[in-house]
Amino acid sequence: MSSSSKSPWAPSGGGDCEERDENVNVILMLLLTEVVVSALSSEAYDAASDLEDWLFTDDRVLKQGDLFSLPFPLANGLRSTPVPALRYRLDMLAPVLRGFAQKGMTRIVVTLGSASDDETTQSDDTEHDLLEIDEQFLAPTQLQHASIAFACRPLADPVDPAHDDCTVYLKTRDLGRVGGLSGDWAIVQLDGASSRRLVRILADDTVVKSSNAVQMSPILLHNISPNSSSPSILLHSSPFGSGPPAIPTAKAVTIARVASPFSTHKSYENACVAALRAYFAGPPRIVKKGDLVCVGVIKGQDEEEEATSSQRTDEVVYFLVTNIEHDVLPVHDSYLDLAAGELGCSVDAETTRLVQSGVEHCRVPSVGRYFRPHRQSPPALLADLGPSSCLLSPSSPFSKLLSLCSATLVRDAVDYNLDLSFLLKGVSGIGKYTVARWVASTLGLHLMEINCYDIVGESDVKTEGILRARFDRLSECSPCILYLRHVDAFVQTTQSLEPGKDLPVVNVLRECVAELQNSWRGLGQPMLVFGSTHEPERLPVQLVACFKNEVTFEAPSEAEREEMLRISLFGTTLAPDVSISKLATETAALVASDIASLVHHAESLAIGRAASTSNATEREVLEAQVAVTAEDFDAALEKIRTTHSESIGAPKIPNVTWDDVGGLAAVKEDILDTIQLPLEHPELFSDGLKKRSGILLYGPPGTGKTLLAKAVATSCSLNFFSVKGPELLNMYIGESEANVRRVFQRARDARPCVIFFDELDSVAPKRGNHGDSGGVMDRIVSQLLAELDGMASGGGADVFVIGATNRPDLLDPALLRPGRFDRLLYLGVSDTHEAQLNILKALTRKFRLSPTLDLWVFAQRCPFNYTGADFYALCSDAMLNAMSRKAEELEAKLAKLNGSGERMEGHPYPLTAQYYLAELADKGDIEVLVSTEDFDRALASLEPSVSQSEMEHYARVQKRFSQPDE
Repeated sequence: MSSSSKSPWAPSGGGDCEERDENVNVILMLLLTEVVVSALSSEAYDAASDLEDWLFTDDRVLKQGDLFSLPFPLANGLRSTPVPALRYRLDMLAPVLRGFAQKGMTRIVVTLGSASDDETTQSDDTEHDLLEIDEQFLAPTQLQHASIAFACRPLADPVDPAHDDCTVYLKTRDLGRVGGLSGDWAIVQLDGASSRRLVRILADDTVVKSSNAVQMSPILLHNISPNSSSPSILLHSSPFGSGPPAIPTAKAVTIARVASPFSTHKSYENACVAALRAYFAGPPRIVKKGDLVCVGVIKGQDEEEEATSSQRTDEVVYFLVTNIEHDVLPVHDSYLDLAAGELGCSVDAETTRLVQSGVEHCRVPSVGRYFRPHRQSPPALLADLGPSSCLLSPSSPFSKLLSLCSATLVRDAVDYNLDLSFLLKGVSGIGKYTVARWVASTLGLHLMEINCYDIVGESDVKTEGILRARFDRLSECSPCILYLRHVDAFVQTTQSLEPGKDLPVVNVLRECVAELQNSWRGLGQPMLVFGSTHEPERLPVQLVACFKNEVTFEAPSEAEREEMLRISLFGTTLAPDVSISKLATETAALVASDIASLVHHAESLAIGRAASTSNATEREVLEAQVAVTAEDFDAALEKIRTTHSESIGAPKIPNVTWDDVGGLAAVKEDILDTIQLPLEHPELFSDGLKKRSGILLYGPPGTGKTLLAKAVATSCSLNFFSVKGPELLNMYIGESEANVRRVFQRARDARPCVIFFDELDSVAPKRGNHGDSGGVMDRIVSQLLAELDGMASGGGADVFVIGATNRPDLLDPALLRPGRFDRLLYLGVSDTHEAQLNILKALTRKFRLSPTLDLWVFAQRCPFNYTGADFYALCSDAMLNAMSRKAEELEAKLAKLNGSGERMEGHPYPLTAQYYLAELADKGDIEVLVSTEDFDRALASLEPSVSQSEMEHYARVQKRFSQPDE
């Protein structure tokens, strides 16, 4: 059959190949710098010497993940027994995922893969050979097959957009159970229902992964089962085979537009009509009365320009088939339901008259990623989440909102006066709008978004008028959710209020929300109001009272961040060194928008890296594909923290190891026992046992208290939050205590986390001893005590507090009681030369020391009143002395060269230090070795930072706080 006479009903996946317009793009192959190959057997690994010749032959195109086979090499030109081909797999290519290798330019790395890898690939290759065909598959078409029940799921992505609206996909082995061939027509009905419709069945094992299951487009699934997204359906064979079905052709079809914020907007009316016309201008469509028709619309598209299936859709518009006019076909009584249009009618663009009339209000199905929205759009993200996702758990904001909103959809729910207003509270970017979109998509509701800053006008009267107009439009789009973004904008008013009176806009908002009940009764569809704010403390009580339900969004946990990373990286190729679980740990304190920005920056860095390595354009790199590496994520994470997270005081894991800490072994052991036990064995504290989460480090200044706290945070993979006492003070009443609450809240958002209070005595002195008029210091101490008690009782799991002070005798005694800073550790000076040697080794581990320098001999010359800070100054001065000595040697050498009068050929005269170091210097001229003389000069000029009398005072303080009061 020629393509011109081919039936318009034939899908691209069945029968002859359909004649379609195809675009062929020329892709430039890029040179690969590294190829990692896995040999899938020991014989293949031994024969890897012949692999390079094959890879370098004829600029062969290589693609990451591909499998290939080479013939087994002959022994003496003979092979006594048949041997299987040698199998290899391309595990990793750099800098892109597809390109060619060139001898002398590409490095080939061959590794030995496991035998299970080869078995898996072989089983995949032979999967179609294990096809089982039921004996009924060969039975005559007149045989009446039993109805087979199948579990039904919606398609995540389009397979054949031109025919998906009438196609059911199933596995090949299930064809025999239905009694048809791939491409045949079948009759489908909901299990337990009488309504039936005609569909085409296609076998596609790449789409349907399990037997006894079928998949279809979300719209077809909704038309079959309007009230369930995963029903059980029955499939019957039909008498039509794969030929044109004997169903009536509609003379006229009346279609009503389903009301939504987009479809009712006059600016997009022509675009919606054009998209509907393009939908029916294609192949014949099978429709029934009550069917929903869904079309994608691209904003800004010309009316004459038809949308193609490959284009990304900006908005989705629904239409409802309200009436069909057709003639009854004169056929045998057994096909009466076919002739009468009970199984559907055909819509032919040339003979059927389409009438678009009226507006309908109804719920719509969730189409997910099917209409190709942006991959980070809320519907696409929701489609990537599984039902067991922690983001959809019963305690999640999504589940709470979904359960509350679902109650409004129950039959006769309007008679129960349910509350229709919700206040969503959470920091900016935490996902309030995304969750609202998820709820609307799951329940089949439309969503209309309004930024309250756009509503606030020049006067309160204008603001009230705009707000009432928005609520009037809400009733035109029911069932719908009105999302009021930034409701705290209503606090701004241009008129001064008398004490005790409400804001005028609050009264209007209260009236509009109350009128929603009457609109619900009149239209029969609910209308909900969501208000969102990232500053709930700014909202007056009267405004909060307008919303009867409140949902709080907390910072995501590590498991939730890992789930966010997985769905954000959907479709992104990751290098083998990327660990999503490790990324989830490192992104503590980041919210959903930060994680999305992290993924975007990492992908941009990967593209830039590949483009610079291969000297290709970004478009060529995208066509060749590129993998995102751990280095890209590290750089992106650093950028995210620098530009955003640190501006709000977000903690991060420091980079201080125990190698940076010299000595303090006993203190290290005590502090790790206090912190590691709750982290590694949380079950010990699940039965009411209170954990010790407060540690106080005290001692002379410069003994390494801050360094020790950072090393503990690094070794335990804890985020580190450093707080200086004066940072908490504020001139306004109540703000200082609020700063303390914010510190602990940020730490809880970033848990596991360590809060380090430096100079604790400046923020928590003894109460009653200060003459500040407002009593701010006393209130700060009280607030700090309340937060510490809340952590000890379990409210601050995985949050630890470390305080540092030089004067523990000035602290409020209540801070040192059990459950607070009940673990006191004294950090004194080194009292042995061995301990001093450990400090010197830690400080000079990155120095280049002279072979004649003996640190042990030098440590024996140091007095016992040197603190860690003194040793740091000593080593820094020694390095400075060594650099000064090297500079003097270089100046003397230059003076000798310039003073000789001999001009060096090819070099300027006289020589400068900058030119000599850049062009003529050797390794000896640049290398700086710290010698014994440099340390001697530094030691001679060093003065101890703590005098002997102060050391005696700290000894008395240690004796006082290390023994119980008698």
